Order: sequence, then structure tokens, then C-alpha cells
Amino acid sequence: MQVGRYEILEIIGRGASGQVARAHDPLINRIVAVKLLSSEFAQGMAREEFIREARVVGQLSHPGIITLHDMGFEESSSTPYLVMEYVEGQPLEKLISKGHIPYARACAWAGDVASALAAAHRKGVIHGDVKPANILISDEGRVKVKLTDFGIARLQNRDASGAPLLGTPAYWCPEQVLGKPQNARSDLFSLGVVFYEMVTGQRPFEGQSLQSICGQILSATPLPPSHANPSAPAALDAILGRCLAKDPLSRYATCDELAAELYPLARRKAVIPQALTPPPVVATHRRLRLF
Repeated sequence: MQVGRYEILEIIGRGASGQVARAHDPLINRIVAVKLLSSEFAQGMAREEFIREARVVGQLSHPGIITLHDMGFEESSSTPYLVMEYVEGQPLEKLISKGHIPYARACAWAGDVASALAAAHRKGVIHGDVKPANILISDEGRVKVKLTDFGIARLQNRDASGAPLLGTPAYWCPEQVLGKPQNARSDLFSLGVVFYEMVTGQRPFEGQSLQSICGQILSATPLPPSHANPSAPAALDAILGRCLAKDPLSRYATCDELAAELYPLARRKAVIPQALTPPPVVATHRRLRLF
């Protein structure tokens, strides 16, 4: 299969916004990732919005953000596509499904995502769909974390008839649930949900229905992470409490501030609580007296 000048080798992922393929770029002779989106983005105003979003995302430059190389529309089907750097690795979603991440590593990875988001926010770009499926953990190189799918949430929202609810409900922020404007602190809340899940192995807001999940996001206070994972330091309780504050003004002002608090914890060794054991028995010897 050919998309533009790119030879599709295999489909490596599928999601609500489209599918991702590993492909070969014959012009530069390199492997790339091609994201194929719905053909609805090739028509009318949607086409202009797609081009505009691609141009904005294409200007983002940060080691923790997947680089956008190219974009276009496949001739035969009018399928819009994005061409990005190909990263050998696994989505964080898959790693979390195996259990919680050691807290020092979780702090490092969350710090890297926060740094990437901060770089985007300085350019005026809000991600809008921060979740484990959009975070890649690389198998190679010094930079392990790569954030993907910038701009996709806004593209999906253009014909949503005023409905702001996009992405995965468990990672929505309160202002998203309420239909209020989102900003950089909205991304920070979603990252807090991801971070909590990394540290504890469970999501802070769960429910059997959309209404139940939204209700928890708006009013529930999650169990402190150090209670769910005894190896996590108590300092994480305050950090995550601030990330998951219902009022955006009570969260960190920037993702850079969050990263600055996480990186020192990433270098701290875990202290594993020891089980209580009875004190050692001290043998005593008494001198027998004969009467």
C-alpha cells in the first residue's frame, strides 16, 4: 500500500482518531510512522483546520515530543495523513497494564512528559488528550519518553455540536467535563491522572458509567498514592493532590514547576517498609543458690 510517497509496511496501532502504520520513506530512506485519519478531515473547513493544526504541531521542537515530518492527502481516497518520526518502544498504557511503575522511574517519566508539555504550552499549544496511550516509552536513546497526538483532540472537536467530551473519560479534567475552556493547567490535571496510575497501578477516578466517572472527577478525592503503594514517599501525596485539584488555580501554574519537583524524587532510592518483628530474645543466666 502506498500513501503519498510512503510505502506502508504494517499497521502498528488503531485508535479513535485513526490508525498508525510503520512506513518507509524512499526519498530519505528512513522508517517513519504514518498516522491515517478519517477522510472527513479532507473536506471543506475541516481540510483547512487539518492543515492549520499540522502547521502548528510541526513547529514544536522538543526531545520529548514526536517530531512531525510531513502531512498530506492520499490521492485515491482523500485520506489525510501525518508523517512522524518512528520510535521503537511501547505505549505507557501497555506497561501500566502489567502493574505499577517503580516510583522513581514514574517520577522521571512524568517529569519528562511535563517538560514536553511545558514546551508546547510556551508555543500556545494545548495537548487536550494526555493519557497513557499517547505516551511512548522508547527502547533506545537517552530520551525515553515521547508524547504523541498533539492537535488530534482539537481536530476531533470541530464538529462536536458543542460537546467538549473527547478522549478517554478517566483522564478528563473537571473543566472538560463541565464544558469550560481548557488551558495548560487542564493538561496538567490529565498528566496527574496518568502519574497517579503509574505510581499505584490504578486510576484515581473509576466508574461503571460515563456519569459515574464524571461525578468522581468533579467531586471525589482519590486515596493518597502512598497509601495505595507503601514504597511511594509521602511527598508524592502533596504533589499529586495539587495536580488533581478541582480548581485549576490550585494546580501548578506551569508544567515546568511540576517537573522541577519530580526530578529530585526520581533520584531518590525507595524505602521499602519492613514488617514488624518481635524484639530479639536475650538469654539471661541466673546463679542458683543452695540453701
